[in-house]
Amino acid sequence: MSDFEKAIADLDLDLFSKIDSQSTQNDKQSFLAIQLAVRNLRPGYKYLEIGSYLGGTIQPHLLDDRCAKIYSIDKRPEKQPDARGFDYTYLNNSTERMLEKLQTVAPEKMDKLVTIDGDSRSIAPTQISEKIDLCFIDGEHTDEAVLSDFKFCLEVLDQNGCIAFHDAQITYNGIATCIDHLEKNGVSFRAYCLPSIVFVIEIGDFAMHNEPAIFERLVNNHRSYLYSLQDNDHYRKFANKYPFRTVRNFISRVLGGNVSQ
Repeated sequence: MSDFEKAIADLDLDLFSKIDSQSTQNDKQSFLAIQLAVRNLRPGYKYLEIGSYLGGTIQPHLLDDRCAKIYSIDKRPEKQPDARGFDYTYLNNSTERMLEKLQTVAPEKMDKLVTIDGDSRSIAPTQISEKIDLCFIDGEHTDEAVLSDFKFCLEVLDQNGCIAFHDAQITYNGIATCIDHLEKNGVSFRAYCLPSIVFVIEIGDFAMHNEPAIFERLVNNHRSYLYSLQDNDHYRKFANKYPFRTVRNFISRVLGGNVSQ
């Protein structure tokens, strides 16, 4: 067994050691569990991600000989909108900088990487020349962008494949709209969340959940539930401060919303 094969089987976080990734340790292990499942289901898989920044989540796929192609789509903004209510700033955000960092990971495998500057609202799906097995969405964190990214991924995805989202505790309304879109169009799917907060949709017959590394994290996905609530808990704390709490109590008394029968 090669060093890489052992590392991914162990969900070894050293696979992310060359480039910092804006993810928790649980997120990174969930990323590796997804990669492990996809590479076992589809050796020679093709990977597409929207929102790469420095390439932190690309590096394990670049190292993987079972990954035949990588597409990286990123608009490369200095600032972009965010559902948390402020513009998020990305310093020194360029494709050139990402490529320089990925060169330190596996210079001999860079030819399988294709970079596209833009977003799913401006790029034609025909720019993706082959069907994709795994899509990862981590671009603009707004509900509108998430839905646009999801529809783009559906167009380039193989009949059976996976679309995963990062930071689902932020874009949950957008993800809910994606699920509605699948249901309204009669698309077969399974959906679930992995710790810390990676939302996974298996499209068609793509039983990633049978992979032991995925299943183990599924039966412990209370971590996802609690993480998402705790990450947003500051909003509840803010709403319970004076004078907001006083106003809500007054409205409840007037409307009778605090009375149970």
